[in-house]
Amino acid sequence: MRSRRLRNIVIELTSLLDVVMILIFAVMINYSDVAAENREKYEQAQEQLDLARSELAEGRTEDLLKEIAAAEGRAEAYEYLDNLVVIINVSLVNKGDNKYRVLSYGIGAERGYSSKWISRNDETAFNKELIQLKDYLYKNISEAEDDALIYIVFSYDSQTINGDDCDLLNEILKEKTELGDNVFFCENDTREG
Repeated sequence: MRSRRLRNIVIELTSLLDVVMILIFAVMINYSDVAAENREKYEQAQEQLDLARSELAEGRTEDLLKEIAAAEGRAEAYEYLDNLVVIINVSLVNKGDNKYRVLSYGIGAERGYSSKWISRNDETAFNKELIQLKDYLYKNISEAEDDALIYIVFSYDSQTINGDDCDLLNEILKEKTELGDNVFFCENDTREG
């Protein structure tokens, strides 16, 4: 009787040991993949370091310093341009067979704000979104550098957007150009081109 009970315990532990072994192998495989990736990165960095050392040994320090300065200059130039030209993208899209509308906006390629689907019949919710848009525009225009050029780009599909919504947003966005001589408004009808 006692030996049968011990045999049952061993059998139950065998399946548990299988699972533990599978997990151990999975961890080992993952670790080897990570180690291989890190080894490749290390070798690439080592090659670049060896190249830089050889150029220094050959007396090409001026060339090396010029390359470093050019790289830093390009990075600073891109950063300067990001501060000099500010693009605020605004879009209005209709969803669900024109029963809902979604208002989105942000600066450049950065992910900005996107409203939830607002029912065509819910003017109160849409007006709240428009107030948030106005606040966003005012904040970003006033925080921009004095010599920055600010472009407000309104994108829409003229065949799917409601004409009244389009006119209302055009009016709001054009109004913001009065905040300064450096603020410009552009329309982008995505259907046209």
